[in-house]
Amino acid sequence: MLRIIAMFMILTHHFIVHNGYDVLKLPLGPERIFFQLVMAGGGKVGVVIFFSISAWFFLDKEQTIKSNLKRVWIMERELLFWSLILVTFYLVFDRADLSMKLMAKSIMPLSTDLWWYATAYAIFLALLPFLAKGLKALGREYHLALAATVLVIWGLTSFIPGMIGIKDGFLGLIYLFILISAYKWYMKPFTTRQVWLTTGIGLGFFLLYTCASITLSLLGHDMGIYITGAWKLPVVMVGFGMFLLFDRVTFHNRFINRIAQSAFAIYLITDYTASEKLLWIKLFNLQNLYQQPLAILQILGILLTIYAVCILIDFARQALFAFTIDRRRRHWFDLLWKRSISFKA
Repeated sequence: MLRIIAMFMILTHHFIVHNGYDVLKLPLGPERIFFQLVMAGGGKVGVVIFFSISAWFFLDKEQTIKSNLKRVWIMERELLFWSLILVTFYLVFDRADLSMKLMAKSIMPLSTDLWWYATAYAIFLALLPFLAKGLKALGREYHLALAATVLVIWGLTSFIPGMIGIKDGFLGLIYLFILISAYKWYMKPFTTRQVWLTTGIGLGFFLLYTCASITLSLLGHDMGIYITGAWKLPVVMVGFGMFLLFDRVTFHNRFINRIAQSAFAIYLITDYTASEKLLWIKLFNLQNLYQQPLAILQILGILLTIYAVCILIDFARQALFAFTIDRRRRHWFDLLWKRSISFKA
């Protein structure tokens, strides 16, 4: 369920940041604050949640080079499928939004950083066996000291504009993994009250910087809400806090699990460069929507519809994979792995 929610948060973020109409051009009011704080800011929280779910369960078992390269292999098949399907779709129906550069990148989506998160995650998976063993070898004292150090370097400094920071990429995933592993391996689990407090403090900083943004706007300086940027400490606090709250609840639902399996496809379909132009510039431009009655509800309804359509499309992709390459899901990887091992020998 949390994976589904996190991906919707990411979708709302993309609607704002990739839109053909800059949200800062909107008149200052509740709608603009909602768009900036909840939708644009919430997307970065969604990324923290999405990665935290994977990282948490990676810590439960030993990570090997083979198992993680296999994860990259399986992910690459989905990336290549969607990149080729999307480039074909835009070649046929919307060639104006398809550049030669995008066509070339679509042939090798992982290595060309076609989707930043997919590439960053693949690099993280390739490094994970070494990272996990290295962190384990540090032991409790040095691991906690490392966590405190990165919190000072990239956490405390994230409150001040112009200081060093982490952009979207694999370094942010490693930073978050260091913190999550330190918590899970060596710290006493937070009580529910402590989790709510951590999340509340993070949200408090969101509101504080929102007030600063409003004040600057009234003085004629329209600026975004700085603290909601990638990997800022309050973003990590809220995202990981939400994960811990959901981790305390246990229930099973096959339909929800099925939808969650397609959550990543929503990102791949809608964050393809040509899709961004079609969806957020041509079809659902904020300039045409924000003055409509109940604009926020209309926009959220549009995004939910897009979400549902992408889920249905990926169900078709899953069915196709089930009858084709998933029948021997790891066969080709295992063959390549055996050949590489024999070649080394």
